Amino acid sequence: MKKSEQLTKLSTGEHFAEVNNIVIHYHVAGAGPVLLLPSPGWGPSVDYIRPLTIFEQYFTMVYFDTRHSGQSTGPEDPEQYTLEHFVADIDALREYLDQPQIFVAGHSGGGHQVLEYGIRHSDHLSGIISIDAIAAADALRGAELMKRIAFKKDEPYYVNNPSVYEKASALMSIMGSDKAPKTLREIIDTMGCFYFHEPEKAKEIFSNLEFNDQVFGYVNAMGFQGKNLLPELHQIKAPVLIISGDDDFICDPMTQAVRIRAHIPSSKLVILDDCGHFPWIEQPRAFNEQCELWFNELGLQQQTKQ
Repeated sequence: MKKSEQLTKLSTGEHFAEVNNIVIHYHVAGAGPVLLLPSPGWGPSVDYIRPLTIFEQYFTMVYFDTRHSGQSTGPEDPEQYTLEHFVADIDALREYLDQPQIFVAGHSGGGHQVLEYGIRHSDHLSGIISIDAIAAADALRGAELMKRIAFKKDEPYYVNNPSVYEKASALMSIMGSDKAPKTLREIIDTMGCFYFHEPEKAKEIFSNLEFNDQVFGYVNAMGFQGKNLLPELHQIKAPVLIISGDDDFICDPMTQAVRIRAHIPSSKLVILDDCGHFPWIEQPRAFNEQCELWFNELGLQQQTKQ
């Protein structure tokens, strides 16, 4: 690839890349080594996590919509929505951008993708940032999830809004059954407050979030996020920063972040206090400080200042 073409593909702004028989929509911002950050994969656009200002000071950020999410296209075939397909798209985008080495970062289901990418493509990685990622949707995680939901019943917000807790508990009892809600909006409107240490933030954050119910159905049919990554995480050789909120009920720190750390010798674990599933929103100062500390430990240079 010519240098001018590479620069064009990584120029600030919106782009579209044709890879793996789909079109991936991505945004470029910042300066420095290239870092790819996918959307979670099950429906929302990557816009919900943009901008990560501290990242853009150290990296050329490539935020991208995974297949059939946001403005990216995708096949109308559930069998093409396995974890392997999402990981192949990350690597295809890396090749499209002509980057022998990259950093990757992912939140929640995006974290699941980048950890698997690290297992499969560690030779192309300079580092991984795992933010409230899911690595093992096993019985331990299920038990901890239900325990954390039960604890919330006695918190002031839910005491003062008992119907919120009752509706969320009822929904959790039918998830995975034929009676489960069919749209993401129904699920988020009922469960959204549980994702935050300060439940009041849910309405503000989720009100403008874009969802794609079609891809949600596809990934659920294929068991996306269902793979237990723990036994293979030791294959990751690149440095890994693991960030988790102490009050994250859906990707709790004890069964996810702590176990990820135990299986990756080159990793660093940070658990942020008074924080749910969205640490850059609920604890932005602590989140930025911990990220910048890790960047400096790797010898990365700040490229821009806000």
